[in-house]
Amino acid sequence: MCISWGPPAGVPRLSGGSVQFLLINQFYPPDLAPTGVYLHGLARALVERGHAVEVLCSRASYMGVGRYPAHETRDGVVVRRVAALGRGKGSLPRRLADAASSAALLAFAATFRGPRPDVVLSLTSPPYVGLIGKLASSLRRARHAHWVMDLYPDVLDAHGWLRHGSLGFSLLGFLTRKQLEGSCLTLTLGPHMARSVGRYGPCAWVPLWGLDNTPAEDFPVLRKERGWQASELVLMYSGNMGLGHRFAEFLEAARRLGPDGPRWAFVGGGARRGEIEAFARSHPSLPIDLLPHAPDSSLTDSLSSADVHLASLDSGWQGLMVPSKIQASFSVGRPVIFVGGRENELAQWTSASGGGWVVDEEDVSGLLAAIDEARDGFERARRGRAALAYAQEHFSAQQNLKRIADLVESLGTSLPGSLG
Repeated sequence: MCISWGPPAGVPRLSGGSVQFLLINQFYPPDLAPTGVYLHGLARALVERGHAVEVLCSRASYMGVGRYPAHETRDGVVVRRVAALGRGKGSLPRRLADAASSAALLAFAATFRGPRPDVVLSLTSPPYVGLIGKLASSLRRARHAHWVMDLYPDVLDAHGWLRHGSLGFSLLGFLTRKQLEGSCLTLTLGPHMARSVGRYGPCAWVPLWGLDNTPAEDFPVLRKERGWQASELVLMYSGNMGLGHRFAEFLEAARRLGPDGPRWAFVGGGARRGEIEAFARSHPSLPIDLLPHAPDSSLTDSLSSADVHLASLDSGWQGLMVPSKIQASFSVGRPVIFVGGRENELAQWTSASGGGWVVDEEDVSGLLAAIDEARDGFERARRGRAALAYAQEHFSAQQNLKRIADLVESLGTSLPGSLG
């Protein structure tokens, strides 16, 4: 696919030099929200190229605990945070209250405060961020770009919160189309997602990246600290336990394999963590560990401490989001057992790499067969090597960040040409 972008009508071309970027997202480091972490990688790359970068985000945290400073500079990136109710990841009314308060303040700050940007880049979580970016770029005569992390309103339908074809769905679909119209660049995370976003207009895709690390050498120490025996098979799910992921197959496999089965480690948090905690409480004899998010300083050790990683994506969410679990697992040379539909990036990359097993939804027998194969240390090592090689070729932070930075930078320095 080869796509061309140009500036929206009335926006003058720039001739080069330092570019003033405004990046807008709901969350940003030191918060753990993955979208903010990836955005910080891009912001830092643009600063290293000599550009001025300002980030606008919320003071509230992704997990709803704590608040961040209103203003700071991180790695040369100026960060401005606006107040919000900070009610976190609870019920829909709590989320809507958070969204309304944050949206109003973000819109005011993006439109009337700070230096005039040359390029505004907005992410799509939550969806109002794109509308704010479109408004700010229009009023301040800047180019506008989107980095689509989740496709709205489709994810709300997948959540079961908004039915496809309803008035609310149609309205949000109209707003999505309007915010993407005239965008200089719409960037997605993979080929299946690009096809879904493509109905709203031209787009391209660049995968997110892994850790750019080899397996940590100190992970046996972490295994010992967690009480895991060197001889036992550890299956780990690491990251967000969100509504788009599947856990029933993993939990049923744990039940069938019983107390003498492999150790199941669920590391992280999210809307579905409570279900796993409830299952663990009702099956106290099973070797199930629930651990908090691993901080960046020990993430490589944490990922490396597992023998095999678990990933999942409900078929209803295919083309709507691309979780970065495959990249993280592959980057430390660990194979993945993926459970879910087949028409998505996670299944495609797992299959194409040879770095794991792909199991259909509700196929617990297939999952048990994959786990049985994973007990073979030679087979795990073979698939782990394939996973690492695939990550080094396709999920390199240096390479993929450069591709995205090149695209975004071109919007501020010259008329974009043909991009593929």
